[in-house]
Amino acid sequence: MATKGAKSRREFFIERAKGFARQVFRSKRGTAGILILAFFTAIALAAPILAKHNPTYDYHVSGLRACPSWFKYFVPADVNENFDATEKPGFYTENSIGDWNITIFQSSNAIIRYEFNNSFGSLKSGPGSLQIFMKRVNPDVPSNVSTIIIEPRKDYYLPSVAPPKRFIVPVSFFAEGVENLTSVNVRIDIINLEKGNVTTLAFMKIKSSTEGWVEPEPRVDSYDTSFKSKIGGMFEVTVDPVEVIFTNRGYYRIRVEISFMDDQPLVKAAPVLFYIDDLNFKVYGNSYGLLGTDDQGRDIFSQLVYGAQISLFVGIVSSVVSVVIGLFVGLVAGFVGGVVDEILMRITDALLVIPTLPLMIVLIAVLSPSIWNIILVIGVLGWMGFARTVRSQTLSLKERTFVEAARAAGGGTFHIIRYHIIPNVMSLVYVSLATSVPSAIVSEAALSWLGLFDPNIMSWGKMLHDAQNYIYLWWWVIPPGLCIALVALSFILIGYAIDDILNPKLRERR
Repeated sequence: MATKGAKSRREFFIERAKGFARQVFRSKRGTAGILILAFFTAIALAAPILAKHNPTYDYHVSGLRACPSWFKYFVPADVNENFDATEKPGFYTENSIGDWNITIFQSSNAIIRYEFNNSFGSLKSGPGSLQIFMKRVNPDVPSNVSTIIIEPRKDYYLPSVAPPKRFIVPVSFFAEGVENLTSVNVRIDIINLEKGNVTTLAFMKIKSSTEGWVEPEPRVDSYDTSFKSKIGGMFEVTVDPVEVIFTNRGYYRIRVEISFMDDQPLVKAAPVLFYIDDLNFKVYGNSYGLLGTDDQGRDIFSQLVYGAQISLFVGIVSSVVSVVIGLFVGLVAGFVGGVVDEILMRITDALLVIPTLPLMIVLIAVLSPSIWNIILVIGVLGWMGFARTVRSQTLSLKERTFVEAARAAGGGTFHIIRYHIIPNVMSLVYVSLATSVPSAIVSEAALSWLGLFDPNIMSWGKMLHDAQNYIYLWWWVIPPGLCIALVALSFILIGYAIDDILNPKLRERR
């Protein structure tokens, strides 16, 4: 019988929930609010699928403060995008060698060949590298100069008159047996195929075996200060390297030239092994993705998508905390009354008159701005108004005849509160939950905008904080602000719809 009774209760609650849902959807405001909230909830849940990058730690996915890529349909002369000579830099597999054109110019007394080494690679990319083998045909006769040239199969095309934001040529070398030669010279050039200009980006003269993997010094990176000085000295200017190298529309090619200099009459010279890894030619464009990048080159769309998770989580959890506290204080104060009521209400009044935002700032600064501390502070400082409302309702309810009847039947305080008071104030709970979420979301955004944010997460408020010095980049500023407004609006609309249904004074009579 107990099982049958429990089943009947479940069916009753299910039917009641369905009826409540039907009433909410009859309200245009409720329907609009639910649809908006469902949209953002779907985005939050699908964030790992929709966003390609970590919103906090994936720096330099494109140039700094890049515009959205769809700008190219409106201002094509000013927009360029990212480019990679190879999708996965570093020689991971034998097939990766196919991304490069390798040309050998060997003297008559030299043998040069290359192959994939699957077990030896740099610390950056792990096992796998391009291995070059060189030796004399006649060990007693110098082979003079032999060269191997490595170029990507894909050339970079600059479609705009504006230069890209940045370019890098990562590469690592390891040499064995170079003591048997005069030196191994490595030169990295970039060629403007339209004009025929050649700019040397790096030059290395290796005279002995290396103790580990080595890179050009300075590294080929247009953001590197030493590299900027080097290129600026070549052109006798102090501008960004991209501006003096990418001077026109058209194709550009990177070239790595390795020359084995052998003019010493050594006796029976041993072979030389030369390894190359991490090689790539990467250009960071001035446009990226749906919403561009921020001032650290992070994807703004990824930040917006993951920000939905944080803002909804903070808003809902903070509201639950504040409603639970307010419900408890209001019930106790209203039902117990007397000194307990007086003390609780004076504490409530004291918290009500204290400016909330300054108090939040002080508490977060003291506790440290972690996401849980932010939720705790917002929740603990948001219950006072709801507590007063619950107290007023409880004062009215405890004088009702059904409560008197429960007392006469021997019902204790907790029994009456649980079975007679709480069910009659739940309508206030539902409305307060819906209407307090916007306040919590805005509070989190305000704290983040002021710099009190968890550095390990990305919220819409933190996005606005990061963008405050770049207000002119509207594609960075407007989306998080608009999302905050829409989510707040959705909960307000749902709250109004619930209030219309549960409040007898507002309920439509049909």
